[in-house]
Amino acid sequence: MAYRPPQFFKVILPPSLEHKKLRIPPKFVRDFGHELSEDATLAVPNGRPWRVRLKRDEGGVWFDDGWYDFAKYYSVSAGYFSVFKYDKNSNFCVLIFDFTACEINYKREEGSKLDKRSRQSAANYSFENFKAKHKYRECEPQIKKCRKEELVEKNESDDGGGGGGGDIEYNLWDLLTEMGICISKKHRAFSTVESKRVLKIARSLNLKYPTSLIILPSSSITHNRVYVPATFAKHFASRDAKSMEVRVSNERHKFMNMNVCWRENGGFALSMTELVEDENLKEGDIFIFELISKRVAVLNLSIYHL
Repeated sequence: MAYRPPQFFKVILPPSLEHKKLRIPPKFVRDFGHELSEDATLAVPNGRPWRVRLKRDEGGVWFDDGWYDFAKYYSVSAGYFSVFKYDKNSNFCVLIFDFTACEINYKREEGSKLDKRSRQSAANYSFENFKAKHKYRECEPQIKKCRKEELVEKNESDDGGGGGGGDIEYNLWDLLTEMGICISKKHRAFSTVESKRVLKIARSLNLKYPTSLIILPSSSITHNRVYVPATFAKHFASRDAKSMEVRVSNERHKFMNMNVCWRENGGFALSMTELVEDENLKEGDIFIFELISKRVAVLNLSIYHL
C-alpha cells in the first residue's frame, strides 16, 4: 500500500488572522508533536518555503511568527480553509481553498527551494482526494457557519449521544478556542445536548471583548463560586484586584461587586452568593463573561439558563 502522509485541515477563522497565529489540531500534536521542532516550513505547490515559528503553550501548539506573513502573501481571508500535509521534519505542504471550496491560483515563484519530493506530492494531492477522505460537502461563502454545523453532526455520530468527543480531531472545544472564546480544559468533552446549546450561544455572540464561556457545575451552586479559566484571566491588566464589578445582563442590568480569589494556575474564582439566589442558578446554566474594561476590571455577565 502506498504511503499516505498525515494531514489535517483548518478553517481560517478571524482570530487566526487577528492574533496572527494558527492552532495545530491537538490530535495531530499528540501523534506527531514529538517530531516538531521550534521552526516549521510551510510551502504551497511549486512555491517557496516559508519558515514559521512554532509556539507551545497551555492552549496547544501554534503556527506563530511567520504564519501571518504566509497568509497575507497568499491573500488568505477568514472563511478560507487549508489542508496541511505533513512531510516529516516539521515540513508541511499547504493547499488553500477559497469561499467557492476550490483551490486558489498560487503566485508563481522562481527559485523555489521546495524539495522535489514535497513539490510532487503536493501537486498530486487533489481536492477530490480531500473531499473523499473528509466527506466534506461543498459550502457557500458562509463557510464558517457550515463548519460549525458539521461539528455538531460529528459530535453526535462519534459520541453516540453521550459524553466524550475528546478524541475527535476537530471538536467543539477547539473551535471555541479558535473563535477567541476562553473555556476551561475541564470542558473538553461535550455531550450532544451541551454541544447544541453551546453552539447556538456561540453563534449569537458579537465578540468585541475577551470572552469566556462557563458551564456551571454542581460545585459552583453548592459553594457559591464560579471558577474562571487562566486563559481568560491573562487579559486582565492586574492581578491585584480583590473584587470586580460585574454587570449582569438581564432585565434590570444589575451591577454586582464580587470578591475575587486568584488561583495558582492563573485563573480566579468569583464569589456569587447573591447571584445564585437572585438568578435561581442551577447546574448546567451557562455563563458568558466579557471583559469590557481591563483598567478597572469590569465584567459583563450573560446567563443562559438550562
